Amino acid sequence: MSAGHFLLDVNALVGLLWNVHSLHSRAHGWFAREKPLVLGCTLTELSFVRVSMADRTIAASYADAERALAQFIGALGTRYRFVEAVPPGPLLQGRTPRTHKEVSDLYLCALAEANGAKLATLDAGIRDPAAVLIA
Repeated sequence: MSAGHFLLDVNALVGLLWNVHSLHSRAHGWFAREKPLVLGCTLTELSFVRVSMADRTIAASYADAERALAQFIGALGTRYRFVEAVPPGPLLQGRTPRTHKEVSDLYLCALAEANGAKLATLDAGIRDPAAVLIA
């Protein structure tokens, strides 16, 4: 794995892109220190828009969320790569979710790993070798 390659999960994206998020400072500090090469995918990008619209503190419109994501991706330039070829959902590469909440998390860990990256998250509950807690 190349150091510094990260797939940002929805928690990381929301924390990083919205300064009203309670963990924005932590996410922003980590991002500034790491200067990561960022991977994105349909699941994380759609989840970012969904959470941005649903969270009462953020209360973004669809257009606001799309714009924030587009500006972030644009600012990254060549440090951003969209992962188009994603493995099928049933293939969690030996990971067995114990609860419904782990299905997407473990899938994203497998996706990150398949692309030579780690999953960057603000969720301390993700316990997988491919996950890195943003601190």
